[in-house]
Amino acid sequence: METPSDDLWQAIIEGVLLYIALPLLFFGELVPLPKIVVLIAVAGYCSFRLWRDPSFRLGLFSRDVEYAISKNIVIRTVLIAFMLGGLVWIMHPEQLFAFPIECPLLWVVIMVLYPLLSVLPQEIIFRSYFFHRFEHYLPLKNATVILSALAFAFLHIIYDNWWAIGLSFAGGLLFGFTYKKTKSLYWVTIEHAIYGGLLFTLGMGNYFYEAF
Repeated sequence: METPSDDLWQAIIEGVLLYIALPLLFFGELVPLPKIVVLIAVAGYCSFRLWRDPSFRLGLFSRDVEYAISKNIVIRTVLIAFMLGGLVWIMHPEQLFAFPIECPLLWVVIMVLYPLLSVLPQEIIFRSYFFHRFEHYLPLKNATVILSALAFAFLHIIYDNWWAIGLSFAGGLLFGFTYKKTKSLYWVTIEHAIYGGLLFTLGMGNYFYEAF
């Protein structure tokens, strides 16, 4: 019979493998598979585990708090757009809107495929699964939000630049608080897709492009 202690150790081992070891293997170029393939495979594993767990309630696509959360996302989007746009204008003004202007077809392809092939799998792994698997072991307030953001930021070492790590940590905090409030994969995926789209559109996509 499995004890609570056994489950804790299984959770620790699983967490180390998924959220630390796997990014390190990719950072060291030790995995002979495309990153996007592994991302989708891991998301499939997490989805299967959630589906098999009777204690997990399928509220993933709930929109019960539609007005409140959509209003927050709109406000955040405006603020983040101005902040990122200003940052690009100060650092690399030649890159501001350069991607959609110079490569409109590729920009459209990324805007369409990025939410499906990258954002959704990441949110399954780092929000839906992470919260369900580890939240009851982390009794401190907002500990799950912070640790999920750290794990999300650590994943981005594969891009080999500090901008990707820092921005991902900030985004991970926002996504974590959204998921904690809504427990909805729908809303956190929408939010992630919007902010990620802003990065590519405004000129910071080069910091996140290598893994595609």
